[in-house]
This record gives sequence, structure tokens and C-alpha cells, in this order.
Amino acid sequence: MATDQPPQPPIPDRARASAEVVAEPSAHETEIALAAIPAQPVFEYSDRQLATLVGALSTDRLQPYFVYARSTDPWVAIRLYERNTKLSEALYGVVQALEVLLRNKIHSQMTKDIGADDWYEKVALLEPEQNEIANAKRAIADRPKPVTSGRVVAELNFGFWVRMFSGQYEKVFWVKHLHKIFAASMQPKFLHDRLVQIKTFRNRIAHHETLIKRDVQKDYREILQAIGWISPTVLAWVKTTNCFEARFAERIPKKPKVETATPPESPPTQANAQ
Repeated sequence: MATDQPPQPPIPDRARASAEVVAEPSAHETEIALAAIPAQPVFEYSDRQLATLVGALSTDRLQPYFVYARSTDPWVAIRLYERNTKLSEALYGVVQALEVLLRNKIHSQMTKDIGADDWYEKVALLEPEQNEIANAKRAIADRPKPVTSGRVVAELNFGFWVRMFSGQYEKVFWVKHLHKIFAASMQPKFLHDRLVQIKTFRNRIAHHETLIKRDVQKDYREILQAIGWISPTVLAWVKTTNCFEARFAERIPKKPKVETATPPESPPTQANAQ
């Protein structure tokens, strides 16, 4: 026998509206939106402007680009510097995805296994890592913000998380907990070596160092591979949303030729006219 159900409260208009599926913009609407974005101004690479840029960036910073190009032309060095900046910008976003994914997966797994979100207080960490956690808490409190496990995890640098896979922590972390993060069978030393390599590369980007002589395509592939070891879904997302391949495919434009003005012809003299 069916029982009477209590009357349901009406759904507020705001809640109803939020539950509705938002229609995708049409191609015409997208075209209008893109047209509304102001175009980037064009920079004039005059000799005077180039001299100012060289002074601002310093000849020491530009030296690797002069050497790479085998040229003393500041136009070439500045253009190579711009390419380096674009590639660094694109690659940093890919490294960032790995860094955030790795630390959150470690935090999730350790919280589950230890049964507490402040697991870092309950495991045998060495003094350097204990100091980093203390510094993270101090930095959070100085803002001032409540010290939560989520804030502590976000405050710790990439190097801290990479060290969780080092040999000194193999029995503490890898054997008991962290091997569960990875879908494929993984050797901890190989994984640690790869993460150290990526961390070193990340620091080169963060310190604005030159990548011009590196095989950045190989760096890119190895970072993606590391992401895929943890989450194929995140790998697919990163591959379809980053701009590295498009940036790498860009080529430095050819330097425009300086046209020498032809002097006007002299009017014929009276002697020549006769």
C-alpha cells in the first residue's frame, strides 16, 4: 500500500535556473567574442629599440643566444630569447600539472592509509622534511590563515614530494603506501630519478634560464609520461589543453631587409641639355 509522501517544497527559480544545461555558444557568437579581444600591438624592432632591450636584459643574459646563433646581431638574439620565453611558459604549465597531481595523490593515499589528514605528523620524517613542514606552517600562520592540512600540502615545494620516493624513504613510504598511486608496475629508483630530472628542469624554467640547446620535445614527452603513470585522465586533459606543441612549431620570422633609398636623379644641367 502506497504511503502518502510529504509535499515537496517548490524549487526556487534560482536553483531551477542553475540546474538547467547552459547552451554552448554558436560559432557566430564565438567569432564575435574573439573579435572583441583587442589585438596585440606590434613591436618595432628598430636599432634604437633593440639597443634598449639589450641594455634592459643585459648582454650576459643574451650571450647564450648570440653564441647559439653565431651572430652579433641583437635582432637574432632577442628573437631567440622570445622563443625561449614562449617555450618556458608553455612547459611550465605541463610541469605544474604533474606537481599538483603528484602532491595531491600522495596526500590522498597517505590520509587514507594512516587515517588522518595530518599524516605528516605521524610518520618518521627526517629532519630536513620536518623543518620544511614547520616552515610551511609558519608561513601559513604569518599570512595569517588557519593552518590546515590542505594548506600545508600546497605550501610544500616540489622537491619535498620528490624526496618521498628517494631510497631513504623507500621502506617508510614506497613499500607501504606510495606504490599504490601508480597504475603500472614501477621501480622506485627509476621513478625517483625521473622526478629529480623533471624538478631540475622545472627550476631552470622558474629561474628564467635558457632552454635553447635542450631537447625540449624529449622533456615534454617525459613529463607527460610521468603524468600518465599516475592518471591517464589527467594526461589526456593536459595533452589537449597545453600549448607546447603549437609554440614549438612556431618559427622565428626572417629579419626584414633594410631597403636603401635610391637617391633622386639630378635634373639635367644646361650643358647636358644642349
